[in-house]
Amino acid sequence: MEEVAAHESLKRSLSTKDLIIYGIIFMIPVAPVAFYGSFLQPANGMVALAYLVGMIAMLFTGFSYATMSHRYPYSGSVYTYVQQGTTPALGFIGGWGICLDYLLIPTITYLISASFGHELLPGVPAWAWIIFIAIFNTIVNLAGVNIVSRISWLLFGLQALVLLTFIALTLRLAFLGEIRPTTTAFYNPAHFNFHGVLQATGIVIVSYLGFDAISTLAEEATEPRKSVGRAIIGAIVGIGSLFVITTWLAGWVAPHYQSLNPATAFSQIINRVGGPVFTKFTDFVVVLSFGLAGGQEGQTAVSRILYAMGRDGILPRPLAYLHPKHRTPWAAIILVGIISLIFSLTLDQDTVSNLVSFGALFGFLLLNLSVVYRFYIRGKKTVLNTIKYLVSPLIGFFVSLWIFLSLAPAAKIVGGIWLVIGLIILLISTRGFRKPTPKLDL
Repeated sequence: MEEVAAHESLKRSLSTKDLIIYGIIFMIPVAPVAFYGSFLQPANGMVALAYLVGMIAMLFTGFSYATMSHRYPYSGSVYTYVQQGTTPALGFIGGWGICLDYLLIPTITYLISASFGHELLPGVPAWAWIIFIAIFNTIVNLAGVNIVSRISWLLFGLQALVLLTFIALTLRLAFLGEIRPTTTAFYNPAHFNFHGVLQATGIVIVSYLGFDAISTLAEEATEPRKSVGRAIIGAIVGIGSLFVITTWLAGWVAPHYQSLNPATAFSQIINRVGGPVFTKFTDFVVVLSFGLAGGQEGQTAVSRILYAMGRDGILPRPLAYLHPKHRTPWAAIILVGIISLIFSLTLDQDTVSNLVSFGALFGFLLLNLSVVYRFYIRGKKTVLNTIKYLVSPLIGFFVSLWIFLSLAPAAKIVGGIWLVIGLIILLISTRGFRKPTPKLDL
C-alpha cells in the first residue's frame, strides 16, 4: 500500500440518515436479547423504566455533542471537541480516555457474537468465530465507510425484522388472550424501588454509549455542521424508543420475572412468542449484529480518533496515512483490528464489560465541562444560553459522574492506569510541556 500524506481528506459520502442508522446499529437494537436478564434483578423487572430514564439522561450529553459538532465539524470526537473548547493537552487526555472504550467495544461484541455463534454451530469453536469476524471487519473497514454504511443498513433491516416480528407476535398473543398487557416493566407496585431502578439505569446506559461514534465520522458526512448533531439526537431517541418498547412487551410475556433464567431470559421470552425457529433466527441475527455491526462500527470509530491524533502529531503520524484509493486511515484500522483480535482471544466478557464504560464516561465529563467553558463562561450570558450552555451540559456532567463513580473498582484501576499512560505520552511529546501540545489548526 502506498502511504499518502496525512493532510489529505477523508471521503465525504454520508447523509444524516446514514449517520442515524450508523449510530443506532452501533448501539445494537437487539441488545436486550443479550443483556435483558442482567437488568431484571436490580430493576425488579422494571427494565423498560430503566431504559427510559437512561435515554433521557443521555440526551443531555447528546445536546453537548450537538453543540460541539456544529461549531467544530471535524473527526476526533471528544479529542477534537475538548481540544478546541479548552486546551490541547486536556483534549488529548479526553480523547485518549475514550479510545479505551472504543478499543474494547469490538472486543465485547466479538465475544458475545462468538458465544451465540457457538450455540448455533457447536462444532465451530468460539476462537474461530472471533478470528473470522475480526479479519472480515478489518477488510470491510479498509474498503471504506460507505461499505460499512451499506452493511449497517442491511443489518438494521434484519434487526428491525426481528423486533417487528417480536412485537407482532406479542400483540397477537395479547389479542388471543394468552397474555395480558401490563405496566410492570414501567411500574411494579409490589416491588417498586427507585434506587434499584437507578442501579439498573447505571447498567443499561452502557447500551447508549455508542452515540458518540457518530461524531467520529464528521469529516465523512456531507453536511457535518447540521447532520452530526441531528443524527446524535435522532439515534439516542430512536434506539431508546426501540429498547423501551421491546422490554415493555417482554414484561407482558413474562411479568413474573423471577421465574426467568438471567442467562437466557430474553431467549425464553422469544421462544414463548415465536417458538424454536424464531429463536434460532434471532440468535443468528444477534451473531451478525454484535459481530459485524457492533464490531465494524467500533473499529471505524476508534480508527478515526487515532487518525485525528496522528494528523495532529500527538501520536505517530502513520496513523493518519490514508489509502490512495479508498481514502481510509488504513494503518489505524489495521492496528485496531490486531488489538481487538488479541483482546478478544485473551480476555473474558465479564472483564471487558467492567472496563468498557470508563473511557466513554470520562470523555463525557470533559466534553460537558468544555461546553460550559467555551460557550457559557466565555460567551454571552443570556437566558437561552444559560439553559443551553450551562444547565443542560451540567445535567449531562452530573449524570455521567454518577455513573462513573458507580463503576466497578477494577474498571477504575485499569482506566486510571490507561490515563497515566496517556499522560506519559503527552509529557514525552511535549518534552515536559516545554513545547506546545499539537492541535488541529482550524
